[in-house]
Amino acid sequence: MELFDELCWRLLGDNLPLWRATFHIGVLHPQIRGIGARWLRDRKIVEEYRILHGSEDTDEYRLSPIRETIERGMPFRRRLDQPVREFPLLERIRKAGATDYFALPLNRVFQRFPVVTWATDRPGGFSDADIAALEDINPALAAIAETRAERRISASLLDTYLGPQAGRRILAGQILRAQGERLRAVIMMTDVRNFTGLSDRLPGDAVIELLDDYFDAIVAPIQENKGEILKFMGDGVLAIFPADDDEDFAPSSLRALAAATRGLDRLAAINREREQSAQPELRTGIGLHLGEVIYGNVGAADRLDFTVIGPAVNEAARIETLCEPLGHKVLVSAEFAAAVTDAGRLQPLGHHSLRGVRRPRAIFALNL
Repeated sequence: MELFDELCWRLLGDNLPLWRATFHIGVLHPQIRGIGARWLRDRKIVEEYRILHGSEDTDEYRLSPIRETIERGMPFRRRLDQPVREFPLLERIRKAGATDYFALPLNRVFQRFPVVTWATDRPGGFSDADIAALEDINPALAAIAETRAERRISASLLDTYLGPQAGRRILAGQILRAQGERLRAVIMMTDVRNFTGLSDRLPGDAVIELLDDYFDAIVAPIQENKGEILKFMGDGVLAIFPADDDEDFAPSSLRALAAATRGLDRLAAINREREQSAQPELRTGIGLHLGEVIYGNVGAADRLDFTVIGPAVNEAARIETLCEPLGHKVLVSAEFAAAVTDAGRLQPLGHHSLRGVRRPRAIFALNL
């Protein structure tokens, strides 16, 4: 957006009478349909905004002066010396002082056209020379916008499917198999109780809705507490809460515990809604452990996964499987319990055998 801001000020310095300018482009994101920048001369700012999915069904979009530009790549110009009742946006900026409005498409991205718009408050509007100048710079602006859009879309997709930390590492070039780093972290494993039974008796659409409800409840608190979602494993989640190099595990453990507690609260609220529509209850188990892991690429030569591996990960998974037989929603290791300053919330359950772990391990339950 700094580039667009600089461009507008340079055009103004070259005697183009700009008053307002916007730049819109579509993105690939599960929540956001597009992003944009709005440059305002009098306020000396450039504002960023997001366009959410579903906005195309609103009156604001249906009555937008740039709808045809976005959908069909049609340039649009309207002098604002008279009321513009068919376009509420143009009527608002006309009343604010605009005298002319000009929109141009850029290079098409995902079946839609990015759009740049220019408005002036000069009496009489843009001159023919002004319009020619804006048309002359459009191919260069389109090329730059396309390159930056591709970079932003790549980053957005990696964030969406891999998480921001893994996405940044991959974009930075960490793409070789067996390439990774040692990381100290709290590991969280979650799982939906009786998912096999639910999926056997529910139609496919209901299973997807059930999983979406579950992940909505569990994932947001993890992200809010600086956790990183690494994997959705069918009906489960693998997440980590990295510890800084110079700290003990207490801060990351407390964040993980807060995420687990908040996730259960959100799940209880969702279950109340599901009960009202006669949908089956969602129950979960959460296992928490901590230690050193390897964070990086594993897989085949041409099909990689960015994840964490190591004994601590395996132990967190085994702890989670004890939730159902021990009758608790959150179980943690002795190491995790020792790192939590609020240990009064944890109830010792004795030693239990974990599959693949040589000796029985002390297990603690979160008192809810």
